[in-house]
Amino acid sequence: MPMKNITLVIFTLALLGGLMPSLSSAAVTDYPFEKVAENTWIIHGPLEMPNVGNQGFMNNPGIVLTSEGAVIIDPGSSVQAGEMVLRMLKTVTDEPVVAVFNTHIHGDHWLGNQAIKAAYPDAPVYGHTEMLTMIEDGVGETWIELMDKLTEGATQGTRVVGPDHPLGNGDAIKIGNKTFRIHHYGQAHTRTDIMIEVAEDSVVFLGDNVTTNRIPRMSDGNFIGNIDSVDNILKLGATTWVPGHGKTGDADMVRGYRDYLAAVYASARQAFDEDLDSSDVKPIALKATVKYKDWAGYEGEIGPQGAQAYMEVEAAEF
Repeated sequence: MPMKNITLVIFTLALLGGLMPSLSSAAVTDYPFEKVAENTWIIHGPLEMPNVGNQGFMNNPGIVLTSEGAVIIDPGSSVQAGEMVLRMLKTVTDEPVVAVFNTHIHGDHWLGNQAIKAAYPDAPVYGHTEMLTMIEDGVGETWIELMDKLTEGATQGTRVVGPDHPLGNGDAIKIGNKTFRIHHYGQAHTRTDIMIEVAEDSVVFLGDNVTTNRIPRMSDGNFIGNIDSVDNILKLGATTWVPGHGKTGDADMVRGYRDYLAAVYASARQAFDEDLDSSDVKPIALKATVKYKDWAGYEGEIGPQGAQAYMEVEAAEF
């Protein structure tokens, strides 16, 4: 083959690799957007952990329509998930994507950025400043490896495309006729959490600071910090609350998860006050949280979370 033809083939393959980064894995099953407020739609993802069946997709991607275009919140766990979000976006609007927000560092929420940036390279991606730092330190690669392992390769082709615009508490991003206000009250579910208030529509995206019908892991979080963050955000008195996992709801839904966190922490406090060990928290917490026993992840998380809360109680004492 002539050298110029070889060069053309290499260039074409490279171009296709950039435009269609998920050729190596099957498309994620389409999940519909549900309208939850006047200008807001949510895909309520599966509640189980990333696996072969759900191809790693498990979170709640959202779109907010502004006068300038569509804003995406948390486009999912892989390039394939992000492409699915873009496909389903077309069922709602033909408007372009003008911005993306990532609520925190856990990759099931933001690895879909890759697909959005491939389609809309000029769209800014916003995330907490600490999230940008953690990705620079390699946390994104860890998440890619984890998702690939959990899904047995269903997320292959995904690469790290993190936020490029840092945010902090009190920031307000004006996009067209909508204001996206950022709330961060310290370590909660992680050190990187932002809750996003769409001021004009009384909608709040909570990230994993609040979930419903799913118990998320808390190993990167802090119980008291998470409880305080929920208490603070509830003061907004918003109408529509979007959790990181589970169905969108009202303030009672938000308080439901807060009460779970408080019950686990109180169980740890009881064990500490009775001079018991961290391993003794679980039976106390099982009784205190019985109404959450059917939530996805409960069985695997209640023991480790009780022990973690005990360590937090202990640290607070000393």
